[in-house]
Amino acid sequence: MKKFIAAILCVGLIAAALAGCAYKDALSKENTATQATEATSSAATADEVDAKNYSDNLEGLSNYFADKGYITTKDGKIDESTVTVMDVSLIGAKEGKKFATSYGGKAITIELYEYNVKNLNDTAKSVVESVKNSGEFTILDLPSVKANLSDNEKYLMIYSDSSIDDAKPDKESDNYKHREEVIKNFKSFI
Repeated sequence: MKKFIAAILCVGLIAAALAGCAYKDALSKENTATQATEATSSAATADEVDAKNYSDNLEGLSNYFADKGYITTKDGKIDESTVTVMDVSLIGAKEGKKFATSYGGKAITIELYEYNVKNLNDTAKSVVESVKNSGEFTILDLPSVKANLSDNEKYLMIYSDSSIDDAKPDKESDNYKHREEVIKNFKSFI
C-alpha cells in the first residue's frame, strides 16, 4: 500500500512539474509576442517624432534622441545611469553629454555637444571649422575624432560603434543603416 501511495505521489509531482513547464513556456511566448508588439509600436512612434516639437538646446536634442529610440530610456525618460556629463573645455562647446546605449546587440556611444554659435571661442571655431571641412577634429596630440555637425552648426555629434569598420563599412548591415539614420536626423535637428 505504501508503494502504491508513493507511486501516485510521484505521478502527481511529475504532472505538476510538466504543467508548470508548459505554463512557463506559454508565458515566455506571450512575453515575446508582447515585446515584439512593443518594439513595433515604439518604431511607429519614433517615425512620428518631429524635431520641431523640441527645445533648441542640448536638453531638447537629447529628448528628441530618446523619443527616436537612439538613446536609452527608463520609464519614459532618459536613463541617467547611461549619461556622462562631458568636460567641454577641450572642444570649446557650451555643454556636452555622452550616452552609452546599444543597437543590434552592439554597444555604441553617442556624444552630443552644444555650441554658443554667437560667441565661439578660438577652440570652438577651430573644431567646428575642422568638422565642416573634413568630418573630424583633433585635440592635443590625440588621434583625430570623426564627428558630425548639425546643419545649423550649433550641435556636434560623435557616434561610436565598434561593429562598423569605417575603412570598409558594410553598408547593408543594420548597424551601418542605423548610424546613417541617426546622423541624418541629427543634422536636420531644428
